[in-house]
Amino acid sequence: MQKFLLLLVVLISCVIVTSAQEAKQEQPAKKGCSCSFSAIIQGGILHGSRGGYFQAQIINGIRYKTWFAGLGAGLDFYYRPGIPLFVDIRKNILDNPGALFLYVDAGVHLPVKRNEKINAWTQNEYSNSFYGDGGVGYAFGFHSKVHWVFSTGYSYKEGSYKVINPGSGCTGPTCGELYYNYKKYFHRLTVKLGFQF
Repeated sequence: MQKFLLLLVVLISCVIVTSAQEAKQEQPAKKGCSCSFSAIIQGGILHGSRGGYFQAQIINGIRYKTWFAGLGAGLDFYYRPGIPLFVDIRKNILDNPGALFLYVDAGVHLPVKRNEKINAWTQNEYSNSFYGDGGVGYAFGFHSKVHWVFSTGYSYKEGSYKVINPGSGCTGPTCGELYYNYKKYFHRLTVKLGFQF
């Protein structure tokens, strides 16, 4: 748990430093372009059949008119903790900064724990799997360049793993390794609150 918190602090620090350097984000990135750099930091709750868990995300990208596209990373503590890496697309319904928006994320979920020994004869090997999220939100500002962002939606991740049984404790040289592949599907309600620079 301390490693996760340390990673979260490092990620947030990197984004804050980056955002401070991009304080003039509303100005066009180059002449003739109405796009600007933007960062989103948000945290919230994932709730599904296994209960409620914390999540945090950092997204860096580009705004163009009513569109936003960026790359994100986060911490997903739901059941099997992991790090989702994803592409984030947002579309404002109205053409103003404080507005209702739709969003969709898609990417990969990297499990924090790759191997887990179950007993003397069995171990689990976890692999990368699909991550997705989509929903609706509202951005509202407390000044012109920073906005609070509230969103809710549906979040999905897969949990792929292999159960390995190296011969059921056999000590001879001809023992065969048995393994079984499993995939679990986690459907969650997500609620997030953060801010966008």
